[in-house]
Amino acid sequence: MDYTIIMLASLGGFGILIHNLKNLNSLNRKSEGNLSLVQYFKLEVYSILLSISVVAVALIAQQEIRQLEIVGNYLGLAFVAIGYMAQSIVVSFAGKAEKFIKEKEE
Repeated sequence: MDYTIIMLASLGGFGILIHNLKNLNSLNRKSEGNLSLVQYFKLEVYSILLSISVVAVALIAQQEIRQLEIVGNYLGLAFVAIGYMAQSIVVSFAGKAEKFIKEKEE
């Protein structure tokens, strides 16, 4: 299948959406259905923007890396995974960096 940049960007966006829906589902269950979407998006806006940036970089790199042509039919799934995992990875690294900075300050 030939994927267009718009299709790959959309698939990356769906990965980000899936990740956020998974988090929202978990938080909603913990709060017994009293989750505030506005509060969630206020807290997560920058990690979502970072995830969008990761997908954008992957789109740019996809045009430059010839080896990605090998995955062919699986490229769409790869972009869903990139979108999904980008937010987890960014949050994980950000949390570790914040912890490191706090330890340095003490």
